[in-house]
Amino acid sequence: MLRWCIPLAFLALVAWLVVREIDSLDLLAMQRSLLRMPLLPTLGIAALALAAVAFTGFIDVILARWLRLAVRGREVFRLAFIANSLSNTLNLSGAMGSAVRLLGFVSMGVESSRAGALIGMQVLSLPLGLSLLVASTLLLGRIPAITASVAQWLVVAVLAAAVLYLPLFFVLTARRGLMRWLPAQHALPTWPLKLQLSLLSLIDWLLAAAVLHACLELAGVPIRPLDLLACFAVASVLGLLSLVPGGIGVFDSILVLALAALGYGQAASLAGLFLFRICYYVLPLFVGLSIGSGMLARRLPLLGRASERLRRHPLFRVLDLPASLLANLGIRLLAVLTFAAGALLLASAAIPAVREHIEVVRDLLPLAAIESAYWLSILSGVLLLGLGRGIDGRLRLAYRLAMPLLLLSAGLALTKGLHYAEALFLLGVAGLLRLRKREFSQAAMSLSSAATFGWFAGLLAVVAVFFAIGIGSVFGDDSFDLLYFGVDGHSSRLARGLVAALIGLITYLIWQFFAVRRAPLKFPDREELLRARRLFEEFGGGEFAHLCFMRDKYLFWSADGHAVMACGAVRDRLVALGSPCGSEAARRRAILDFRRFADAQDRVPVFYEVFERDLSLYHDLGFDLFKLGELAIIPLAEFNLAGKRWEDLRQALNRSAREQLDFELIEPPFDTVLMSELEQVSEQWLADKSAREKGFSLGRFDRDYLEWGQVAIVRRAGEIIAFANVLPAYGPGGVLSVDLMRHVADAPRGTMDFLFARIMQWGKERGHSHFSLGMAPLSRVGDNPYARINERLAALAFEYGGRIYNYQGLRRYKDKFAPQWVGAYLAYPRGLWVPGLLLDIAALVAGGYRRFLLGGKHDC
Repeated sequence: MLRWCIPLAFLALVAWLVVREIDSLDLLAMQRSLLRMPLLPTLGIAALALAAVAFTGFIDVILARWLRLAVRGREVFRLAFIANSLSNTLNLSGAMGSAVRLLGFVSMGVESSRAGALIGMQVLSLPLGLSLLVASTLLLGRIPAITASVAQWLVVAVLAAAVLYLPLFFVLTARRGLMRWLPAQHALPTWPLKLQLSLLSLIDWLLAAAVLHACLELAGVPIRPLDLLACFAVASVLGLLSLVPGGIGVFDSILVLALAALGYGQAASLAGLFLFRICYYVLPLFVGLSIGSGMLARRLPLLGRASERLRRHPLFRVLDLPASLLANLGIRLLAVLTFAAGALLLASAAIPAVREHIEVVRDLLPLAAIESAYWLSILSGVLLLGLGRGIDGRLRLAYRLAMPLLLLSAGLALTKGLHYAEALFLLGVAGLLRLRKREFSQAAMSLSSAATFGWFAGLLAVVAVFFAIGIGSVFGDDSFDLLYFGVDGHSSRLARGLVAALIGLITYLIWQFFAVRRAPLKFPDREELLRARRLFEEFGGGEFAHLCFMRDKYLFWSADGHAVMACGAVRDRLVALGSPCGSEAARRRAILDFRRFADAQDRVPVFYEVFERDLSLYHDLGFDLFKLGELAIIPLAEFNLAGKRWEDLRQALNRSAREQLDFELIEPPFDTVLMSELEQVSEQWLADKSAREKGFSLGRFDRDYLEWGQVAIVRRAGEIIAFANVLPAYGPGGVLSVDLMRHVADAPRGTMDFLFARIMQWGKERGHSHFSLGMAPLSRVGDNPYARINERLAALAFEYGGRIYNYQGLRRYKDKFAPQWVGAYLAYPRGLWVPGLLLDIAALVAGGYRRFLLGGKHDC
């Protein structure tokens, strides 16, 4: 909470000061100052800024040598530049640079304790130069008067506190008790090392100040270097204290107020600060992302494993940064930059162009070309705003459209008014997108997700502001003429641009609705089901293979066609029922193919009810596991009805003989009379249970489904009173099981036990090895103090949810068969919220969220 309150308080304070002290702000004058900056000096400042940001990496190199890390200096320097370029701009919770360093070093094989020691010393060393800079400001008596609203003694007090950091660093780093994060076998930092770090930090801050001085000079603010250093020191201290990323807003406002107190114009000061932000923050961010895209992307598997190892590390917990943000470095930011490119094009169109630039272009190109470039840039801007969502979703088509749009827009920026900076920004975004080309593999994305709505809301907000500016310009110009074409016809040009924005918005909506929707999944036809059954019979079908014949699930085939699995879709989840069926090598490929297919469709791949024999396979492929319960398996070789173990079944058989119950196992095809009798039993059972038919992992009464296998029935005096459809034991070592188990309300006690016993006897006679009684949900889940929090919550549901779901009763019933219990698990990508995932699967089984929320309370 504090990390949000402090930045917001500082921003509110500086906003109040700016509003109080600055009467008016001339954005057009600021724009003119920016556009009049010569190109070559601007490029020189950009080069100086890159060198200044890169210089900070020498601190990392020296610390790596001091800690004797087995990493080449070049690798340390490159990682430092990536970390610094990101932390300058995206310093989330003050931890972005540290998080990048930690994951980067650990992925290079550095022990986490040593990586943490380097990060600790690097963080402590950075303010040393600022402390020296502030001390020199106080000694020279050059304390800037920020504003009359802030007492000068308060400024002096803040600066004095900053000066104290330097001696505190030297004292505190000399005490082992305060350096507990340093490896115990490593010596404390020496005085020469501390002096060296202080000097490097001072040079680092002086280089940043030099970049700022050059930007201000170019913008027309001829401030003396010592005055600038004083203003820079005060603004930097307050920017650091604010905890705002990059001190944005705080640093800038304080500096503008201090420059205004020295008599410099606000527009020129803001133009210089804008150039400083671009050169010292945005440009290094671009370069850092381009370097990081290659360097860290090559280490993604190592980064993933490193982030898993570091989740419990105290430093990583302090960083409070999702590891996925680092492992997928840049994609989200590239989406934001694409969106920003669109916003920049609209902002550029909304602000009148510099007349001198328009006249230069007018001498080179016909007016029609200038007007067309202006109109097309607005159209491109709206489309780029929308494509930001596709870039965020790694959509291949979004990348293919964004690239030519960015390149075209860069050309349009020059054509409509020699907007060099705008063109360079657009080309920079295009260059970064090109570097990450391989990341864009998605074929579709969700149109109903919260992310889509968020991006679309941003698109509408920017377009709405553009429309407001355009309409205001039209109504504020008494000489407005929509058909006027001329150098000075800004309001007319802007009004025509509103039409371009509207066309762009409609075009984007049509494209999004038709081009990026997920391809509909198709239920299998009879020919595909016969193909699947042949594969089941050859390689085995697992516990759920037969359920695919319900035709309420889709069949997913591996790319080579040698493995298959049934799956269902709910929201953005693609849920496979059990493990793939096929050869061992094909099963592994099928899991990877399924994950790639789900990723390409912007879906989450999930495997529901996978068993212990396959857990290492899912773990190796990057899935987390959650225990769903245990499956009751009876080895039929041990089944003989003799002894105490089978006493309940013997009693059921004896009772069935007294009740004159008959068992029969019927082969398909079934006649309509038999089907009608079975349906009557099923409907009576559903009515007695106050339940509805379910699906997915549970069978339902469906005549076509029952025709795919045998049906075991129990008769009393010729009337069917109970039945179950038999799930075949496909392939070698298959497991025999049953699905629908239904009986009439007045069936004798023990009827279903009698039915199970006869099926097991029949299976044993035909050489089947195992019989499955199905799963006991949540059984033995989270039953120890070291279990995960999700599993411990599930244990509470098992213990206290008996009155509704009878979990314990189901376990006790199956226990009387003395089965072997085999764990059943949910395999899901790391980072998912398991309770939400279980709700989705429950809705899938129920037939949708509406039936899940309003339907019966029992699974059938």
